[in-house]
Amino acid sequence: MEIIRLAIDVESGDFGPEVVIAGVLEAKKGTTHPFIPYLCGDKSGIEQIIKNSACGKEFFSQCEIVHCPDKILPNDKRSSVWKKRAESSIVRAITLQKDGVVNASISAGDTAILLGAALFILGRSEGVVRPVLAAFLPTIKKKPVLLLDVGANIDCRADHLVSFANSGLAYVKRFIGVSDVTVALLNVGKEKQKGSHVVHDADDVLRKKCKNYIGFIEGNGIFTGDADVVVCDGFVGNALLKSFETFYILAESILGKDQGLLRKIKDHISVIDPDRYGAVPFLGIKGTVLKAHGGSSSRAIANAIATAITAVEKEAVWPNNMRPKGN
Repeated sequence: MEIIRLAIDVESGDFGPEVVIAGVLEAKKGTTHPFIPYLCGDKSGIEQIIKNSACGKEFFSQCEIVHCPDKILPNDKRSSVWKKRAESSIVRAITLQKDGVVNASISAGDTAILLGAALFILGRSEGVVRPVLAAFLPTIKKKPVLLLDVGANIDCRADHLVSFANSGLAYVKRFIGVSDVTVALLNVGKEKQKGSHVVHDADDVLRKKCKNYIGFIEGNGIFTGDADVVVCDGFVGNALLKSFETFYILAESILGKDQGLLRKIKDHISVIDPDRYGAVPFLGIKGTVLKAHGGSSSRAIANAIATAITAVEKEAVWPNNMRPKGN
């Protein structure tokens, strides 16, 4: 079994390096696929955290520490921070992939900064107009639906939406392993005359060039599983994703102490629970870059690693034509 190498931005996330490293330790204990984590961050801080952990010495022999002395400051421009802060943890995690050291990169840092670093360091995939952030949502059927964009692109043109559709189709086919995949455009109605001119223009192109395209879909059609891939701009997608992430909290407040029913609900919507899905991929990048939730727990980081391993194994995001050095 081939060892997978993962660059992990230890300095990212709301809870600090301790939680990220704890997540890496959980992944080491829980995954069956061998992997080597490249911990990107302040070396002395990482070493101290590892020494203080219960399995510090053992863990030292199973990871690499990449010292990143630079810090991204609040007033740094997102568009150029990847170049100005080349020795920051979020940028080094991407650079390690560019240099052929790792198979994939994981960060819970700022979405725009991570996307900028991925785009300018790794480059855009052939035929992709704009990279996109994708996430699975639950449906009443047994299969989830892929929603994109969920936050990387707020203002979108019609050709962006078309590009998202193509990226989403390819990803679902590889990640889930199915060939009969349908894609739809999210709209305020199914009728041809409804919606914005951007959606209308994208619809015209997809009808001509995408045999998997089934037309417009309304918001309720997402959760009834009317399509396998649903395309929208990042503003709408991010609002929809974050709203649905709170559904379990709403259910808990209504159902109270009915733990059996709550457990069934939580199991069914696990694909939008950050603790379970761990991280979501950028599609359209020449590499495998995953964005973890800013509020990731150690369990979420562990599952982000599991998602990254699956993505690399299945070459779901980017083909592994260039194996990391040492494999």
